[in-house]
Amino acid sequence: MSVREYVDEAIAGLDEGYYADSPEWDAAVAEALPDLYAADAIPDTYRLLSDLTKVAGGAHSFFSTPADVAGWERPYRSGQVPVPTVSYDGSVATVVVPAFSSANQSEIDQYLEAAADIFTSQRAQSTCGWVIDVSANTGGDLRVMLVALSPLLDDGVVEKFRERDGSTSDVVVLANTVSWGEEVWGKLPAEPTKLTTRPIGIVQGATTASAGESVIIAFTGQQGATTFGSATGGFTTVNDGFELPDGAEVTLSFALMGDREGNFYEGPLAPDRAVGHSDGSSQSVARDWAAGQCPDS
Repeated sequence: MSVREYVDEAIAGLDEGYYADSPEWDAAVAEALPDLYAADAIPDTYRLLSDLTKVAGGAHSFFSTPADVAGWERPYRSGQVPVPTVSYDGSVATVVVPAFSSANQSEIDQYLEAAADIFTSQRAQSTCGWVIDVSANTGGDLRVMLVALSPLLDDGVVEKFRERDGSTSDVVVLANTVSWGEEVWGKLPAEPTKLTTRPIGIVQGATTASAGESVIIAFTGQQGATTFGSATGGFTTVNDGFELPDGAEVTLSFALMGDREGNFYEGPLAPDRAVGHSDGSSQSVARDWAAGQCPDS
């Protein structure tokens, strides 16, 4: 494949980005094309294509060289798959939802099995309030995270995506299955009782990003759910991507995330209740709030 053919294929893919219908995109392409076409070899195009990726898709989008792809496609080390964990303090359960990014089905299964174990336990069923901590969740696969938390999410539309032409699509929870349009994202390997009538405090912070922010948005508008902490990272776009002939890949934002009520977000998410250093940890504040909602508090 010639450099010109490679560049043309990359530009055609980037043209699907959320911001690629703007004058800024047209100007960036016009400026970059002469240098791209003049490159001696395909790897010499990577820097400019990386710059164009940010213009087409925004800060949440990125260009990965073949070497980058080989690095991040490695599976987690045995025994080091990050999975949801739970701790109990009186009548309140705190679930820490870690970042997770893997296409390995065995690793996905481990993540979801850990969540199923949490929500099917007798302790969980008798718990009054819940805290979901995504304060250190930098993102990854939002599909897996929402499936993991499906016992705490209302049935019905929990999130919406809006593409640049204004069209929207729905993320739907039904029991412990999560779907997007006609695509089933997954279901828990067990069917715990829904726990959506319990108060739910969500803990967020500056490192909460991408799929971590999607978790927050999915609970936005759900009765009894309140967020605590500080503003998030602001990567509230939905990513897809494409592969180039040499193995390079583009991760490209194509839509904005929106809540069940149709409010769409472009930037950091502010908490319902800001927590400062003098207030104690956001997790402890959220836990005290959840405990205070319990009938026997």
